[in-house]
Amino acid sequence: MRILILAPWLYLNPRNGGQLRAASITKAYEDAGHEVRAAGLYIPSESRLNDIRPTDIALRGDAGEFHGKLPRETRRSEMSWWEAVAAAPESFAAFAQVVREFRPDLLQFEEIALWPVVRRLRREKYLDGVTIVHSSYNFETIAWGHRSVAAGDVTPETIRDIAKIEQDIASEVDLILTVSEGDAQEFVKLNEAAKVCVAPNGVNRDQSAGANIGSVSSYLPASVPYALFVSSAHPPNARGIVDFAADASGHPLRHGEIMVCGKVGALMKAAPQFGKATKILGRCRFLGWVDDTALSALYGNARVVILPKMYSGGSNLKTAEAIISGRPIVATRLAFEGFEQWIGLPSVVIADDPDEFWGLVDGYLMNEHLEQSRPQESVEGLLWKNCLRPMIREAELTRAHAAARVDPVDGAMSADARGA
Repeated sequence: MRILILAPWLYLNPRNGGQLRAASITKAYEDAGHEVRAAGLYIPSESRLNDIRPTDIALRGDAGEFHGKLPRETRRSEMSWWEAVAAAPESFAAFAQVVREFRPDLLQFEEIALWPVVRRLRREKYLDGVTIVHSSYNFETIAWGHRSVAAGDVTPETIRDIAKIEQDIASEVDLILTVSEGDAQEFVKLNEAAKVCVAPNGVNRDQSAGANIGSVSSYLPASVPYALFVSSAHPPNARGIVDFAADASGHPLRHGEIMVCGKVGALMKAAPQFGKATKILGRCRFLGWVDDTALSALYGNARVVILPKMYSGGSNLKTAEAIISGRPIVATRLAFEGFEQWIGLPSVVIADDPDEFWGLVDGYLMNEHLEQSRPQESVEGLLWKNCLRPMIREAELTRAHAAARVDPVDGAMSADARGA
């Protein structure tokens, strides 16, 4: 099977959660024996050459020109940019050329952004006979609603257009992949006939493998106990930890430090309640981005990993990393969305009350013996190769069912197969 994967960003060298999932999806299809072409969208002036595949698609300038000419009220929606990409002649032609050259059996688009492009490709008959799969990373109508609360930078027009896009997707694509059962049910609510498959997020390896405190000696003395918080620059994650710390009415943290890894630090410091949260977050050390070796060591030597998630959205990949690291975890229940089956593991504690949460963290920082070991076999299901097996199975079945509806006389798709 020839599979074309369209993504709204580059992911040859994945760094954030979405890129990591897309890279793992691509590898899973390849490992299953399929021919895969990855096509990520990029702006040449803003991209590094070593991040670009030959098959990636450079964004044409006419998309920006087209978007700039849209009425101001239309541009109030962030989705208007992607409508402009689909409507601009040269930009759309680049996608059409990829489809013509590769002749995919199955087209999978990552996240909702490229739906306007896929919709136009389908309407203009470029995708006749092609199985269409939407790879969802969140149920975005809810996720962007949470972001509007957390960051305050989401317009009503954006929420409106996202809801319309997900309604269209639920009604028009052949298969929807989601990362959690909750997300799957939201798509089913939009269309009971939608075919939905849950393929949760995972990890590639044990985060504690080769953990050596020497790898992080430049960050802190080996004797300092610390809680580890890892996040990309995702506004709901930043606001979540700050608001959760600000809402705690009990005593401040008395022991150790909180190591903050990733590009979330600047957003945390800019959050409205950061000043109020310093009774707890005053013990933060902001490390910024660290490489995989240092991150592995930080996980392996953490006294506890914290997941204080208050707002939905985001990949939750850090939850998978925390579980497989084997370190104690203190988390809100929302942080385990999509990973509910691992809540009962040893040294995994769910606390949605801020005072209880930070009290537990302080306890771990004070006492290094408050942990139970987690058997490695209990987390095998978190490896990408296992998480994505349902995706492979359902994509192959969906394609096979479509192929079975091909007219045996002339090879044309039957009226039923075309959805006529």
